Amino acid sequence: MPRSSLKDNVYAYISSLIDRNELSAGDRVSEQAICSEMDVSRTPVREALIQLAAEGYLDNEPNKGFRVRGFDRQNAEEVFEIMGALDGQAAFLACPRLDDDTLNQMRFLVGSMDLALENGLVRRYDDIQRDFHNTYVESCGNERLKSLIAQSSRCFIKKEYETVDRAAACELLRKANDEHREILRLFEHGDATGVRRYIRDVHWNIENAQFTVW
Repeated sequence: MPRSSLKDNVYAYISSLIDRNELSAGDRVSEQAICSEMDVSRTPVREALIQLAAEGYLDNEPNKGFRVRGFDRQNAEEVFEIMGALDGQAAFLACPRLDDDTLNQMRFLVGSMDLALENGLVRRYDDIQRDFHNTYVESCGNERLKSLIAQSSRCFIKKEYETVDRAAACELLRKANDEHREILRLFEHGDATGVRRYIRDVHWNIENAQFTVW
C-alpha cells in the first residue's frame, strides 16, 4: 500500500480512538502501540501524528511525544465562525447548479434524519447530516473552497451533541433538522443570497458551539 494511504489509514484509526473515547483530552498517544496494532512502520504513524498536531487535535510535546489536545469552547466558536462563512459560500455557489436529482437527494436525507431521530439514533443522524451538507458542497464548483471545508470539518472528530443526554440531544437535533428543511426550501426557491445568510448566521450560530466541546 502507498505510504500516503498508510498515513491516511493511521489518521483514521487515531481519529476513531478519540471518537470512541479510547483516547481523551490529555492522553498520550503511543507511537509504538499504534505501530503494533496496525502492523505498520513508524513512518506513516509519525506522519499521521504530525498532521493531527498541525490540525490542532494533538499537542507535540518535546521529549514527551503526542497528547490529545481536546476541543474547548473558544476553539469550537472559532471553528463555527469559519464554517458558517465557508459553508454559506459553498451554498451560494451551488444554488444555481443544483438539479432536480440533487434536490431530491437532499429531500431524502432530511427525511432520513427525521427517521433517525424518531428512533433515537443520534450518531446515525450525524452521519446523514454530513451527507446533506456534502451534497451541495460537492456542487459548488470551487475545489479550493471544498478543501477548506473538509479541513475545518475535521475539527469535529468527536460526534456532535454527545455532551448532553440522548433526549436533550434529540430535541436539539430536531431543531437542527428544521434548519435543514429551511436550507432546502431556500435552495428550491433558488435564493442563493438567502441560503448563504441563513447557513452563516442561523445554522452555524456560535451558540451551538457548546455542544461540540470535548
